This record gives sequence, C-alpha cells and structure tokens, in this order.
Amino acid sequence: MATFHEALRHKKRIAHTLLKRPEVTAIGVGYVDPHKPALGASVIVYTQKKIVPSSMNGLRTVATQAGASSAVPVRFVASGTFKCHALLTHPKIFKPATFRSRIRPVPGGVSIGKANPAATGTAGLIVTKNNQLYVLSNNHVLIKDNSPLYSATLQPGPADGGTLASDQLGRAYQFVPLQNNAVNYQDSAIAVASNHLLNPRYQVTSSGSLITVPGHVLSYSVGAQLVKSGRTTGFVRGTVEANHVDVRVSYGGRLGTLLFRNQSVIRGNNGPVSLPGDSGSVWLRASDRYAAALNFAGTPDGLRSISNPIALIMSTYGIRVAVPVAGGFKAGGVRGAAVPRDASAVQPLSQIQKKRVRAQFVRSAKA
Repeated sequence: MATFHEALRHKKRIAHTLLKRPEVTAIGVGYVDPHKPALGASVIVYTQKKIVPSSMNGLRTVATQAGASSAVPVRFVASGTFKCHALLTHPKIFKPATFRSRIRPVPGGVSIGKANPAATGTAGLIVTKNNQLYVLSNNHVLIKDNSPLYSATLQPGPADGGTLASDQLGRAYQFVPLQNNAVNYQDSAIAVASNHLLNPRYQVTSSGSLITVPGHVLSYSVGAQLVKSGRTTGFVRGTVEANHVDVRVSYGGRLGTLLFRNQSVIRGNNGPVSLPGDSGSVWLRASDRYAAALNFAGTPDGLRSISNPIALIMSTYGIRVAVPVAGGFKAGGVRGAAVPRDASAVQPLSQIQKKRVRAQFVRSAKA
C-alpha cells in the first residue's frame, strides 16, 4: 500500500514525461480507490475520453519506465479535455433564473461577466481589503483579453441579459495574467464596485437563500467534502479527487492550451459541478462553509472541476472573505493550515514559485 508521500514523489518523477503525451490532460495524486481509502494512495492520470488500446498500453509503459521500479499504483481516469468554463455566447432569448437574474446588492454565487468581449461566469465571493468590497472571480470572466485594459463588470453577465446601459456593477480592478509560455498557478481577478452594491453573503438555493462564509482555509485534503454555487449548475456538492495536479487547460483563441500546477480536481457527488458559466464559482468546505477553492475549468460533461486552492489567491491580492456584521462587514477568519507531512493536502507554493505570481492593476478609465 502506497502513502501519499510516496505517490507525490512518484507523480513528480513521471509528470513531465506523461504530460508530453497528447492523450494525457492532467496528473495528480489521490486514492487508489476512492470508495476504499484504506487501500492507500496512487498517482491519478487523467486522459482523453477515447484512447485506442495500443495508446493506453503505451501510456502504461511510459508510466512504468519513467517511474523506474516504483510500487506506487497509477490509476487512469478517462475524463476528457479540461476547458475554461466561461459562457461566451449571448442567447437571443433571456430567461431569468435565481442564480442568473439581476440582484442588488450582489452576493457570491450568481451570474457576472464582462461586455467586450462578452463572457459570463460566476461572482465567486465577496471579499474585502482596506474597508473596500470586491467581487472575486476568474481572469477569463472579468478581464478584457488578459490585459490591463479597462473592462466594465456586469451583473448579470451578458449571457443572462446583462447590458452596459442597465447592469454595470463596477469594473475590473486587479488580475493575475495568464501565461502561455510559462507555468500558471491561478486564473483569478477581482472587480470593484460601490460597497452598497455588494452583499457579503453567499447564495445557496434557487429561492435566493443566503449564508455567511466565515473565512477561508489554507489547505484541504483529498477526500474533503465541498459545496458551491454556480451560475449554471446552481448549488452542488463535490469531493476532492486529486491534489497537486498538473493540468493542461484549453482556453482557445490566442491563449490556446495553458499549463497549470498545484491545482485540485473536484468530482461532483451527484452530477455536473462545472459547466460553461460556472467559471469563478467558489468551493466551500461543507463542514463549516469556509472557502477552499476557486473553480475555473472542467470536463465537457461537467463532472469534474479544476480549481485553484484559494489560499494563494487571497495572499496574492491581500484580501479576505467579507463577513457581514451589524452596520457593515469585517474581514473573515483563516483556518486549516497545511501540514508539511500530509502529502494528501494542498501545500503552499515555494518562495520561488510565489515570486512568479504577480497581480496587475486594470486601468481605471477607458483608453
């Protein structure tokens, strides 16, 4: 039986070689059998849906050769390609629904987007810094062309009928650029709006019920139970299937396919959890509602979410979860520090890796 420490070491040995194969979309560590955790850990290799037997045999051979004589099991999962999950189309027929309608003040978990080029995703969380409220979502939901160009923020997003004339909430404020020639660690951005337009709460039901998110966690383990609200799938439940994931995510256009590291794969417990329009939704720990991860991509069937561990995002912008109090709001708490010896859990980036993650400001006015 392999430990997570052994599985992580083995994953690091074989990841570079396997990710060169076009059949492989991601590689991380998880249980050898999710239904039987006592059987120990394994490397999980995510692949395209349809692979001919000869190619699969080739993958197994590569995994064996690259890993020398390691006894760590390697589990192959036919997930399909991971794609960013903003909704780019603008339907001609607008049908309001609770997670997709115009809401003021705006809580986490509802439709948001930008007008040009049109993209619709989810307002993941309402966060705070220096007594100002912001909306946390993804770069590809809020930012214009992955650049510091001015971009208006709409709620609801364009796919749900949002227009510049009637539904501008605020503007994009800060983001981490996506890089197609280097490793990425997050797809994130924050938008700024007047405090009275934002509600430091989180929507969880189709009838509009709200909860308080008390803060965020610094780490979580494989097997952790999570919940989230997204513009498309609504309120869903999932399980952390893999951590320490290296993944290739398809963005299309000029960005193409980007490499991310230190990600989590979260599998839906009862159906899809990440479909177009769910980009930017934030996973909460089911036990205490603390924020855990930021969803930005998924498989075509929506059954698996690729998410950024949220601790890095919060430290990148110097933000905290906004928590309502009488007459206003305060900064939320922090829980769940990473245990260095627990290789099943999300670990902080090294100092060298952190230096590669730089947030940029967006222009405050149109050029």
